[in-house]
Amino acid sequence: MEIRAEHITIAITVFNRRDYVLEAVRSALDQTVPVKVIVVEDCGPDPGLRDFIMSKFGDRIEYFRNQQNRGLFDNWNACMEYCHTTWFSILHDDDLLLPNFIEDLLALAKAAPDRALYFGQINRLKPDGTIHPPGRIDWNGWRDLGTGEGFNQLIDESILGFSGHLISIAHACNVGRFRKNSWYTGDWDMWFRLALTCGAAQTEKVVAVGRCHDSWDRATTRIVRKGWKWLLDNVQRKRNLARLKTERGEDRSFERSLPQVRHPIPLRLMVAAGSGFHRRVLVYNWWLFVHSQPPHWRYAGLQWLLRLLGPRVLIILAGFKRRP
Repeated sequence: MEIRAEHITIAITVFNRRDYVLEAVRSALDQTVPVKVIVVEDCGPDPGLRDFIMSKFGDRIEYFRNQQNRGLFDNWNACMEYCHTTWFSILHDDDLLLPNFIEDLLALAKAAPDRALYFGQINRLKPDGTIHPPGRIDWNGWRDLGTGEGFNQLIDESILGFSGHLISIAHACNVGRFRKNSWYTGDWDMWFRLALTCGAAQTEKVVAVGRCHDSWDRATTRIVRKGWKWLLDNVQRKRNLARLKTERGEDRSFERSLPQVRHPIPLRLMVAAGSGFHRRVLVYNWWLFVHSQPPHWRYAGLQWLLRLLGPRVLIILAGFKRRP
């Protein structure tokens, strides 16, 4: 069935934030192909947030507020519940959609029909205001994420930024919806399940802007700085391989160090934050770090030192006492 604009809702999630949300809503409304727009508040502590947003946009949007706080990933499930269309897109309250978002993904859906997930490329907006475009790609037009090299990448890496997607609500429900108890990889988990069972495609067009933050008040930033990111990523890879074996009968081995060869753990993070890692996380990250592919001589030198002295050398390098 062909996807049309009337089949699509853009759902903007918000929780206690006023600084960027108006830009997010405006970007959803200013599409070259207009679609329905809703705002879903996850029972935040700001009682005036609804009036603040509705006073700017009036009847151009619908506003929903959860009766209780459902958390990041389950609030994405709430977005599906509030939608009355067959397709939806989730937009964080600090991200932006480019005006061509709906237009380009509808074109992708025509070129690659009968998928459950469609994605575009995204730019990254850094805290200093600079825009970082997506990296170079080795494919033209669009790529299949349900088979081939794109699918293989999706098994091993979270290669899709969050903003700039269209999701079939029926298929998302059929594969179990978003895993609400996920710490970190709830989005990657859903993209992989949809690609595995129902098919997915990605266009080369840039359709969204994802805002990057360094502040500690963001859960994802805390997870990275506490050293949990790489451990949780490997847990997700194991989960993906288990599903691949169940769904398609493919039994692939898990290689813990392979992603670190492609994307070395940041040297600065290991030196500056290693003393704050819990003991098991510290040892785990130490092992991954020494098995990374060194991008320069300083990285290789620290790897040699870590191999020689073990994970506790991070405490010395950081100059802080590690918490028990």
